[in-house]
Amino acid sequence: MTGSLFRARGLRVDYPLRGGRVLSALKGVDLEIAEGETVGLVGESGSGKSTLGRVILGLTDPTAGHVLYRGEDITRASRARRRALASEIQVVFQDPFGSLNPARTIGATLAEPLLIDSSLGARDRLKRVDAALAEVGLPFDAARRYPANFSGGQRQRIAIARAVIARPKLLICDEPVSALDLSVQAQVLNLLNDLQKRLALALLFISHDLMVVRHVSHRVVVLYHGDIVEQGEAGELLARPRHPYTAKLIAAAPIPDPRAQRARREQMRSELALGGNA
Repeated sequence: MTGSLFRARGLRVDYPLRGGRVLSALKGVDLEIAEGETVGLVGESGSGKSTLGRVILGLTDPTAGHVLYRGEDITRASRARRRALASEIQVVFQDPFGSLNPARTIGATLAEPLLIDSSLGARDRLKRVDAALAEVGLPFDAARRYPANFSGGQRQRIAIARAVIARPKLLICDEPVSALDLSVQAQVLNLLNDLQKRLALALLFISHDLMVVRHVSHRVVVLYHGDIVEQGEAGELLARPRHPYTAKLIAAAPIPDPRAQRARREQMRSELALGGNA
């Protein structure tokens, strides 16, 4: 990891409600991601984590604060600038079934991000598509097929290939494995780990599951009702959580052995009780 790639400063997102009330999805969030770093952003539904991802992608305007990419303020970048940034900031969404156009071949879908590069001819794009499929563990003849021919895990591999084919610097992964079976989740997480290292990608990995985040993240940031309540190196934070909400998330993460799961929850309750009496 080297210098800072992305910074959010004082990000606030307010949604007006009836009666003059306001729902604050983000409450002055500060976040930094270094080049080649994976940051896990964790929180339950409604914590604001997907809102933060949408602000970074330019899909939601913040009420206040700034988004800096490589030192450039892109908080309210023009549509043309956002199109140019698309080759450097990409996203993998949660739903592998809804994120691919069912009427387009996989090859056409993967080639689309390359069309903004006028230096690439049709043959160059085909070579890049074949290489991208190989990177995610799919055969080159997948390019001629349609999304309906693939399983959920394979479709998510295709979505990842589309996201990295233009060699972005920052990849936003918004719950990318939550719709997959556990065995497939592990395969996709290993793939993301491998791509992050080989391509020197910076990842913002958004999830509600701390145990999933642990497998891919250098640092973990815990978001609760729009506020960052804890952050730190992944192993340290998960071994010794300081905030009760972080401990709650760890205790809620599933373990295959039910006895081990019950023991961990009891341990967390004891530690929280001792902390409250200290």
